Amino acid sequence: MKLVTAETGSEEARTSVTDFLRRGYSLYSVDLALAESLNAFWKHVQIHGDLKTEDARSAVQDLTKVWDGLNVLSTRELSEEAVDIALTQDVTIYDSLYMAAAKKLDATLYTADGRLYDAAKKITSSKLLELR
Repeated sequence: MKLVTAETGSEEARTSVTDFLRRGYSLYSVDLALAESLNAFWKHVQIHGDLKTEDARSAVQDLTKVWDGLNVLSTRELSEEAVDIALTQDVTIYDSLYMAAAKKLDATLYTADGRLYDAAKKITSSKLLELR
């Protein structure tokens, strides 16, 4: 969401992704991320009221363009490792999927979620995006 909306940390997220792409990195995510982002748009419109419906629709179009450029790992391929992580680290399956993906790829997990970062840094390379 931070890539396609104006919220705390958006500038930092965009700068980081742009830098990674310039340096030739491949970007990965888990299939769950798209559904989580779409749900976040819904929350911002319906619950928080800080995003207009038209702006959400436009942001979803932008998000799907970004999504189409990502390498996406399926929940299925991460399921066993994700369950192990969730149970041993006492985190949700949702968060453990991101950790399992980073571990599988021997990659760094970048997140703006402090709780996810605190759990992930115990098992894989992780970086907390600085939010200003």
